[in-house]
Amino acid sequence: MDRLRALAWYCKVVELRGVSEAARALGVSKAVVSKYVAALEEELHARLLHRTTRAVRPTATGRAVYERARTVLEDMRSLEAAARAERAEPAGTLRVTAPVAFGLTGFGELVAAFARAHPAVRVEIALTDRYVRLADEGFDVAIRIARRLDDEDVLAVRLATTRMVVCAAPAYLARAGHPRAPHDLADHACIAYAPAGTSGRVAWHVAGPSGDERVWIEPVLRADSSVLLRDAARAGLGIALLLSFVVEPDVRSGALVELFAGAGAEERTVFAVYPTPLHASAKVRAFVRALQKGYQGGPPGRPSGPASTADDRPELGTGDV
Repeated sequence: MDRLRALAWYCKVVELRGVSEAARALGVSKAVVSKYVAALEEELHARLLHRTTRAVRPTATGRAVYERARTVLEDMRSLEAAARAERAEPAGTLRVTAPVAFGLTGFGELVAAFARAHPAVRVEIALTDRYVRLADEGFDVAIRIARRLDDEDVLAVRLATTRMVVCAAPAYLARAGHPRAPHDLADHACIAYAPAGTSGRVAWHVAGPSGDERVWIEPVLRADSSVLLRDAARAGLGIALLLSFVVEPDVRSGALVELFAGAGAEERTVFAVYPTPLHASAKVRAFVRALQKGYQGGPPGRPSGPASTADDRPELGTGDV
């Protein structure tokens, strides 16, 4: 007996409340459907249906079998779809969102390499520093940088790590002096990343000589753009706490000075996230693999190569974005 077919036909009988109705829907004879249902009952050693002249309805055991059978059949359909996706060539429109500063530090090179490798994919990139809900806004993939991720409705693949840097322009430090420890920041002009509409003090977690410290600051400037904050720090407005790949070129050139450089820096992880259907589309899988190959765990802004064919199981994240 073809067990999957027997389960599928049995489910159809339950849903349409009759063998004749199920046979018509399936395009087979009533006798064939009855034969499969009877064989299933014999296989399970249980009566699955109450049969009357007016209707067919499941027994208590039949109802339980029906519920389990639906799950089995849905899993099979998902497996078949996943197998088709594995064989499919990447194609269609791929919509990706990423933070502005991240998008300006080598990300475009990887996107270009991916687009050349997959000409049937049309890539659309939206650079924004606001939190984007993928399913609600129609995006396939998002780049997120966080200590951890809280999203229960996305899969997250780790791409790289970066760190937080406390920095200021030489002109500001000449004017206001060097803070000796993280708690001194409360007495300095600080500029902070904060979503639009927020107010009040901001908590910075800063790694200093004596370990990680939580410092409350009252920003002289707050913005939801790390690029803007970097430029304001470079202009001498105050001290900023920014991701390393945003400020490293300026630190190397001397336009910004890294403070507490000898201490262990707080790290952030760069994730590629995408919604959690049972199978990802070929274009999403190919793009995430290209990013994994390009960054290979290294810092953003320095991608090491184009697309990858290696597989890597997605890892779910936990925490704040």
